[in-house]
Amino acid sequence: MAGHATTFVAEAPDHALGQYQAWRAMNGAQTALDLAWISIAHSETPAAHRLLPHGEPSIAVLRRRDKAGDVAALDLVVCGPYYQGKHYRPSPNEELIAWRVKPEHAAILFGVAPRDYGAHPHVAAPERLKAACQKTLVLSEHGSGADILASLHDDLMCFAQSAKTKAGPEMIAAQWLRDSEGRLRLRDIAARLEVSERNLRRRFADHVGCSPKTYARHLQITAAALAAEKTAAPDWAEVAAGAGFHDQAHMINAFQSAISLTPKAFHAERRGLL
Repeated sequence: MAGHATTFVAEAPDHALGQYQAWRAMNGAQTALDLAWISIAHSETPAAHRLLPHGEPSIAVLRRRDKAGDVAALDLVVCGPYYQGKHYRPSPNEELIAWRVKPEHAAILFGVAPRDYGAHPHVAAPERLKAACQKTLVLSEHGSGADILASLHDDLMCFAQSAKTKAGPEMIAAQWLRDSEGRLRLRDIAARLEVSERNLRRRFADHVGCSPKTYARHLQITAAALAAEKTAAPDWAEVAAGAGFHDQAHMINAFQSAISLTPKAFHAERRGLL
C-alpha cells in the first residue's frame, strides 16, 4: 500500500479476496485498531459475497461514486460485527475504507457497543464520532484509500485519548483468545487471571458482545477458512488440526452452525472470488 498508511500497516496486504484487501496493524497487539481493510465494488451490479462470522466491529468511510466516477455519497459508518455468516451485496460502485476495532475496546473508546451493531452491514456512526472524523471525511471527497486509512487512524486514536480505560480481565481474555486463534479454554484463562469462570464469562459478554465460547469459535472458523483458502485442494484434516478443532467432524459442525455450509462448500465459494 502506498501513502501514509504504511506507517501503521505493511505495504503488501495480509489477505486479499475479490474486491477486499486487508492489512494487519504493525502494532496490533498494543492498539485498539488491529486491522485495516478496503472493499471496492467496481461495478454497477456488484456480486453478493458471504461474510465470515466475527465479533469485531469496524469503523469505516463509506463512499459511493456515480457513473462518471465522482463521489456522490459519503458517510462514516460502523460495520458489523456478524455473529452468523451472511451474504452481503454492496451497492453499485461502493467503497468501504475501514479500521477494525477490538470489540472489548469499541464501546469504551469509540461509543460503539458491538452488540448494538450486530448483524448490520453498515449503520451510521455516532454523531460525536463523526464530528471527530471530519478531517477524514473532507479528505475522502478526493483522497486515496491509503491516505484515508492514515487520516482515519489519526482521528480515531485522537478521539480515543479522552476515554478513561482500565484493563479488566475480559480485555486480557479477548486478546489471549485472538493470540491463540480461539484455542485457549475459558477455565484456563480464568485460572491464569485468578478470577471465576462465571465472573469472566459475564464481563466478557458485557464488553465484547458475545460469549467467550462464541468469540473463540469465530476465531477458529476464520483461521480454518483462511488456511484452506491458500490452496485449491486443502488437506482438511490438517486444516482442522491447525485451527484447533478436535477433528474434521467438529470443524464441519462448527461451519454448518455458523455459516450453513460445510468447509468444503465454503472454500469452493471463496475460491470463486479469486
